[in-house]
Amino acid sequence: MITPKLQKQEGFALLMALIVVGTVVSVGLTVLDITLKQLRLSTGARDSEIAFHAANAGAECIRYWRRERQNQFETGANVDIDCFGESRTLNNDFAGPEPRTYRYTTSFSWSPVPNDNRCSIVTVLTINPEFDDAITVASIGNYLPGYPGVSKTCQVGGRCTLISVQGYNRSCAGSFPIGTVQREVLLEL
Repeated sequence: MITPKLQKQEGFALLMALIVVGTVVSVGLTVLDITLKQLRLSTGARDSEIAFHAANAGAECIRYWRRERQNQFETGANVDIDCFGESRTLNNDFAGPEPRTYRYTTSFSWSPVPNDNRCSIVTVLTINPEFDDAITVASIGNYLPGYPGVSKTCQVGGRCTLISVQGYNRSCAGSFPIGTVQREVLLEL
């Protein structure tokens, strides 16, 4: 015959086993949750860096061609450039009321390594006043993505260039899906 004292001890062992298993599972789930959050944070940081470097690389490329094709940019002529192995002819697409102000827009999808596409969307606004008057472009933000709606005045004899480059961690093809990260670089030359 089993005494009641022994029966209580057997139930106590089962209870202890359930408490230990529950604690181990709770700790395991907490560690898994922390790991998943860290993975999301590191992926977001990586994508942000990729987008920033895509914007920065696009800015450096357009700065180079701005210096090389100075006269074409300042007269509104078509400008042939080559960035990231992709050739483009930039056409003046400015429809504003300001004379001698030209805007060029293009985009590049490029990949430094296979299957790691990036996108750089470049917009260049050049203001070239002649010898007799300065030019003021009101609400720059209407013509150049990312710039605030302030006015920009370029004095006589000056050459003013505003550049906006949007970099993405994905290719420029099609629309940008959820999870696409954008960073922007704005320059005034």
